[in-house]
Amino acid sequence: MFSLDSILNDNQSGSVILTQNVLKLYRDYLNDMLSTSKTLEEIFDLFQDVAKRIMRKQPNMVLLRKSTNTILIYFKRLVKSEKETEQIIKAVEKKIVSIEQEINARVQKIGNTGSKIIAPTNKIMTLSNSTLVRRIFETAYNHKRKFEVYCCKSHPPDEGIQLAETLDKMGIKTTIISDSQIGVFMPEMNLVLVGADRIYDNGFVNKAGTLALCLIAKYYNIPVYLAADTTKILLESERIVKFLSQNTQEVYNGNRKKIGIENVYYEKVPIEFVHKVICEDSVFDTVDFINWYLKE
Repeated sequence: MFSLDSILNDNQSGSVILTQNVLKLYRDYLNDMLSTSKTLEEIFDLFQDVAKRIMRKQPNMVLLRKSTNTILIYFKRLVKSEKETEQIIKAVEKKIVSIEQEINARVQKIGNTGSKIIAPTNKIMTLSNSTLVRRIFETAYNHKRKFEVYCCKSHPPDEGIQLAETLDKMGIKTTIISDSQIGVFMPEMNLVLVGADRIYDNGFVNKAGTLALCLIAKYYNIPVYLAADTTKILLESERIVKFLSQNTQEVYNGNRKKIGIENVYYEKVPIEFVHKVICEDSVFDTVDFINWYLKE
């Protein structure tokens, strides 16, 4: 069972895995509430408080936000009905399961579609720990394609190491490099593949370092592919992009107290640096993706 603290302190998982873990937490939480003497209104209020804490911690994970809001709206509507508490809780659980199934289906589609861009002998660079990127690699490997992956360490908090270890366990040839060495190895690459927590009007949000990765790839004429399902689209006219400061000791833990320290995990990346977008519908040229999905 996932605890609320483990969810709030998770700085390694991509948005898909984190959302899946949160949905499991919601289901466990509702089951626990059935054995209490709390009223349905009290259960909803407590559930809503937990959901808001999680969303405040991850303001740019659109998949998490949209999934949670869908559940809250559905739950609130049922609270106003005349159904029994247990019946309502079971209905909300069923709704959560259906959202989980939809997410899994999109991940599988993107894995299948994205795997087709990977050719034998490709060398591919990635950054952070995207579930969709990992699934693309996994699917391509299962299709007997032999390729290499260069995982940027993604410091802090080094979640690229976790991706590298996962790929190595699958049998995929994998190399870890420090983020400062992107330019050293980029000329050897055939393509760059990254994920996103959010797509907005003219860009996307991903782990800090992605912008530098894309700029270096552009300098060497290496195509950048973005893997993201369309549920991650959230225009800034609806909600501005926010960045939170993280644990500064990950950057500097010395004894010079007057040194300023900043640690922001995410950044905006102009979508113009992306060659193609891999989503659940197809692989789109960036211009076509913008016209189909980002034009109001």
